[in-house]
Amino acid sequence: MTAFAGHVTVTETDYGVVLLDQRQGRYWKLNPTAGLVVDTLRAGGTERDAVARVVGRFAVDPDRAAADVAALLAAMRAAGVLAP
Repeated sequence: MTAFAGHVTVTETDYGVVLLDQRQGRYWKLNPTAGLVVDTLRAGGTERDAVARVVGRFAVDPDRAAADVAALLAAMRAAGVLAP
């Protein structure tokens, strides 16, 4: 299961999902696709679940969705937003 680091706060605003890294004082404003991925993970879903939701919501090719979700999660891990 993918989890957010303890120093990261996730909140929904009128403009979408925002992640706040309290340790670094940085934030990520997510687009609707990334917001859907984050919502899926917060609900206990897996990377595979997130891909399925992206495909269902945005009618994108499954291979493309899988690559995009993997890239997003890799970037979030590299930034320390996700727990190791």
